[in-house]
Amino acid sequence: MDAQFLKQNIIKLLSQRKKLLGLTGLLLLSNMLLGFALISKKERIILVPPHIHKTLWIEGGEVSKEYLEEMGAYLSKLLLDISPMSFPYNHETLLKYATPEAYGNLKQQLLKDGEHYTQLQLSTHFNPAEVIANPQTCEVQVRGLLTSYMAGKPVKDSQETITFKFTQRGGGLLLESISGGNPHAS
Repeated sequence: MDAQFLKQNIIKLLSQRKKLLGLTGLLLLSNMLLGFALISKKERIILVPPHIHKTLWIEGGEVSKEYLEEMGAYLSKLLLDISPMSFPYNHETLLKYATPEAYGNLKQQLLKDGEHYTQLQLSTHFNPAEVIANPQTCEVQVRGLLTSYMAGKPVKDSQETITFKFTQRGGGLLLESISGGNPHAS
């Protein structure tokens, strides 16, 4: 009788072992599928600026048009809405967005512009009127009115267009180049 009882227990234990092995195999397969899904998934980074007007996002290699527009308008103000007292801060802030490759040339140009502004006691105010963003090329054109002041008196109004070229790195946009926008630099 003991042999029959042991045989039934062994059969019962083997059946339980098969069920547990099957369950373990399913859990292993589901973990592998979840791991693959996690590796292949594109991460969406949601950016929250101080004043939100539109939805801004970066996903994989794509950037929202609205984010490019906001960055272009912001950087255009840093670049052209300056005075001899504000240009060091504005230019240092603008350089925080530059790629390492563009940093040196951009800093040199900004220092040259700053010396020019200080020498002439020139102040400018830029009022953006139109921002055109192209998410495929990561370029933004900002058009607007640039008013120049010397000794606190307006001396010139001009329509200016600034083009910013960005590159996406590390979940954000970095500035590659700037063209146009400063008629006073020579």
